[in-house]
Amino acid sequence: MVPVLIAMCGLPFAGKSVLAGALSRELRFRLLSYDVELYPVHSRRAPANSSLAAEYNFVQDIARREIGAILASGESLIYDDLLLERDHRRKLAAVAQAHWAELVLVYLDTPLSVIDERRAANSRTRARTSVPEGNMRQDISVFEPPEPAERAVYVSPDYVLSEVLARISARLKRS
Repeated sequence: MVPVLIAMCGLPFAGKSVLAGALSRELRFRLLSYDVELYPVHSRRAPANSSLAAEYNFVQDIARREIGAILASGESLIYDDLLLERDHRRKLAAVAQAHWAELVLVYLDTPLSVIDERRAANSRTRARTSVPEGNMRQDISVFEPPEPAERAVYVSPDYVLSEVLARISARLKRS
């Protein structure tokens, strides 16, 4: 059986991690989280005095190697990350292709008004790590929504999990 890589894409507070967790449980795919498993472990290994962009690229290189190793073992996985730029998604697609894996990009198409509401609620509950305003503006400024050629599964904030699963399944059957 061909391994599958489901890659989450979208702005902070779009709902990627919540959906990734639900997909992981339903599909019984391993979940690899940039925020939980990769960045906290590997960011401190980045060269001293690296810019935030250089640090991100350093950790992304490690992430792609780990994803490649998982796919090479024949295991499917869900990768939870922002993947804001097309170049980052292109590099991830190359990893999937190199390991004969099917890639499904899942784009959380969450309006900024909903993201702002979620951030405000989080500032009261502290249920998750906050994203400073400057970082949020930076993420918004560099974000490149998926192009049609990327064949992303678009997901709105009011999604129904069974419908998302059906769309992912249909995408895999067409690949």
